[in-house]
Amino acid sequence: MSSLLQPVYLLIAAAIVTIGIFLLILVIYGRLHFSRKKYGYQKAARQQLETWISEMIFSEPEERPSISKEFYQMAKNPAGRSYVLNELVNARKNFTDAAAENTKFLYEQLGLKKYSLKKLHSAKWHVKARGIQELYLMGQSDVLESIYKNTNGRHEFVRMEAQTGIIHMIGFEGLRFLDLVSYPLTEWQQIKLLEQLNFSKMNVRLSPAIPGWLNSPNDTVVIFALKLAEEYQQIALHDTILLCLRHPSEVVRRQTIHTLVAIADENTPRHLTGHFYKETPANRLVILDGLQKIATEEEAPFLIGQLEDENDMIKLKAAKALALNTNGGLTLLEEKSLQIPEPYREIFLHVKSEFAL
Repeated sequence: MSSLLQPVYLLIAAAIVTIGIFLLILVIYGRLHFSRKKYGYQKAARQQLETWISEMIFSEPEERPSISKEFYQMAKNPAGRSYVLNELVNARKNFTDAAAENTKFLYEQLGLKKYSLKKLHSAKWHVKARGIQELYLMGQSDVLESIYKNTNGRHEFVRMEAQTGIIHMIGFEGLRFLDLVSYPLTEWQQIKLLEQLNFSKMNVRLSPAIPGWLNSPNDTVVIFALKLAEEYQQIALHDTILLCLRHPSEVVRRQTIHTLVAIADENTPRHLTGHFYKETPANRLVILDGLQKIATEEEAPFLIGQLEDENDMIKLKAAKALALNTNGGLTLLEEKSLQIPEPYREIFLHVKSEFAL
């Protein structure tokens, strides 16, 4: 029998295993106990911070309660500071007037700006984006240029936060970043920027700026400039925007059509019908959609001609524009449906039922 299999050695091995299991249980129990205490402390701290923050935010500026030493100490703790910053950011997003000013006051009094600045200069994109958000929401205008430098940053979410922040801080004036941005403006970012601009007053310098953006080598900047002209009814730019129908990008031309319809004058339908055959099939449909809103009697011959197109969708959209905007358009469709039932009978019934004509 091997000496290692003797009873004495087996007992020693069993004892070592038992001790090891006992120590492991102690470690696990200790960690669980520490976690429970930590959770309990954090829960109590959060409740206390929530009470303090609420009292500060919803008080009148001249009646703000003093900030206790305990509050300062909790805000210096990383976990407490993170909670306070989150609460202040959420409050700043959701409240205005006195509550918003109190939020900014509390942020500055607690010395939280230095932590936001540290995030701003972080190499981690999500940390940098968060720092930018904290700074612009808290109205730290002295860091405007630092935020502006990130409007053309390499990371998409950093760019988005910086661009939104610039608009948030200085309104339409902040659109100057369109002069230099080389990365695409995503569809979502364009929506966010237009939404942010709705909170700003109209800037008289918008009209002079748009023509420059329409010549940008960045197609998404051109598209956004066209949306600005549409949103803010830049009727004086109608003829300048007409030139974008020559743009090499199909998507840019599509937005140009939408914008021209939105700021149309008496000549717009003629320009669109004249451009129709130069367009892609998809953009021809967009032109016909636009003509449903702005066509006149003068476009009747053109629309009647489209009823002969081999594309049934072209036929249908032309029929809608004809019925909506010309005298006798619906009667003409009915007569055609009797002469050539397929597909005109279905088109006629569809147009008649959709518009209750």
